[in-house]
Amino acid sequence: MTFSTYAELNQKMIGHFQQGEFQQALELIEKEGASFPANRPLVDYWKMVSCARLDDRKRVIEIAENCLKDGVWFGEMMWRRSPSFASLQGDTEFERIVASSLALQEKDSPPSEPVCIKHFPTDYSKKSPLLIALHGNQNTAEGTLPFWRASVDSGFLLAVPQSSQAMFKGAFIWDDLEVSFRDVKACYESLRSEVDFDEQNVVLAGHSMGGLIAIQMALTGEMPVHGLVVNGPALPFGDEPEELDRLLPSARERGLRIYFVVGEKDTDIEQDEIRAFAERIKSAGILCELETVPGQTHDYNFAYDAPLQRALEFVRA
Repeated sequence: MTFSTYAELNQKMIGHFQQGEFQQALELIEKEGASFPANRPLVDYWKMVSCARLDDRKRVIEIAENCLKDGVWFGEMMWRRSPSFASLQGDTEFERIVASSLALQEKDSPPSEPVCIKHFPTDYSKKSPLLIALHGNQNTAEGTLPFWRASVDSGFLLAVPQSSQAMFKGAFIWDDLEVSFRDVKACYESLRSEVDFDEQNVVLAGHSMGGLIAIQMALTGEMPVHGLVVNGPALPFGDEPEELDRLLPSARERGLRIYFVVGEKDTDIEQDEIRAFAERIKSAGILCELETVPGQTHDYNFAYDAPLQRALEFVRA
């Protein structure tokens, strides 16, 4: 096997696509993809988009049918918003596949109330602080729980909403910001109507892309939060530095407190950019800290528990 992790293979595929090397991309994913069975949906997605770019529609349909036969579905965002599938929109066979995939998705995950997992502290009361924590892209509410469970030991009511944007089976994303904000606010409003908590002591948190959503919502005031805690976050406002500058004074006036946690060996994020982002926030007069956790990567490890508890102590009103 040439690649030790799927992330390495994925980066190589991205590079081929950025260079327009679609034949090389297809040959690579067909050669190496089978080495990562746990990532089968993404491997097959790369195969399909590579074939689509090479105008091999028959092969796209064949790969998709094999996925469906094995119970692997893709969400409508994948079918409709992937640039590689633009030329296939309206094609009879392609539309048949999309319809079958969405039907399988509905059968597997029938429409219901939005997912929002709740965990209560042992000393729960109407004065308990609230932590709303967001999963990363291609994850679930259940999957991100390990990052945030230590908050319950710190006396927080923990709520973990799941994005309504399905990428594929078992993978949800926050790519549409408007929909993402709506999902998170719906979770908050649902909590307000169902349980008691200290509404003056609400903390918003997130991992990876969930961190970007949390940062943006906290800084823009989309939700009335007092604190923000993010672990290995993606960053917003990269193309709009002036928008960040505009938001910081009002965040300072609201008394927002912010804590960044990054793993020393987390190569999925731009650590220098996160440090610069944190310093920019500090220079605006906002209480902000950044903690680097020795030896840790983008994935959960119990070593992240103590930093989370320190973060919650820092941002707590």
